[in-house]
Amino acid sequence: MATFNAQLQDLVGEAISTDTDAMDQFLRDGLKQLYNVLPPDKLLECVTHTELNNSPSTLALNTNTIGPIMAVTRKDSKGFNQICRQVSPVLASRVTDTNDLMHAKETDPVYFIKNSVLNVFPDPTASQTAEVLFLPLTQIAHGDEAIANLSNDMEYIVVLYAAIKMAEYLLASEEDTELYIPMITALKQDYTQALQMMGVASVQAPRQAVPATTDGGRDDR
Repeated sequence: MATFNAQLQDLVGEAISTDTDAMDQFLRDGLKQLYNVLPPDKLLECVTHTELNNSPSTLALNTNTIGPIMAVTRKDSKGFNQICRQVSPVLASRVTDTNDLMHAKETDPVYFIKNSVLNVFPDPTASQTAEVLFLPLTQIAHGDEAIANLSNDMEYIVVLYAAIKMAEYLLASEEDTELYIPMITALKQDYTQALQMMGVASVQAPRQAVPATTDGGRDDR
């Protein structure tokens, strides 16, 4: 399969090949935007997970690889995965206090996020592990050929997003409206149609102000 660099050159032209940093950033932005608009059933197709036990028992979220948390579960003493309720971090002392009515039990576990760290209670152990399901923020690079946990159709939406941004980027620097305005319009139409195929009910193509048109006005398409 062709690299993302090659796919983007096919869509926008070879002029983009020199700015691979921008290409990488637009691909990563495209993945985040895809997560923002996909319906829940499609998001579930993108989920990955990590396990918590006695070491580590918590999950740091201030990394560049962990996106939105979709669900958290914890095994009880019988080996069944119990869904964890999310509670406010201000309740941390209450759910962990055995004398409090809000004390969380293995059959009704909770999780809370404090200081960008996800905590599960009762604490995960070697035998009663917890599982955190989340959307991965893959650090996509222009030389890659695939995005983990994404179908080919979803992957192409990310590429289309990056192509739109690269074309707008070139328009801003080269000001060649005859070349790039029709290209951007066509790419946005393809992007909208691809999202509609994914079941996205209300679709709005990426928007970005572009340089002044030749008649002195602005084109904000």
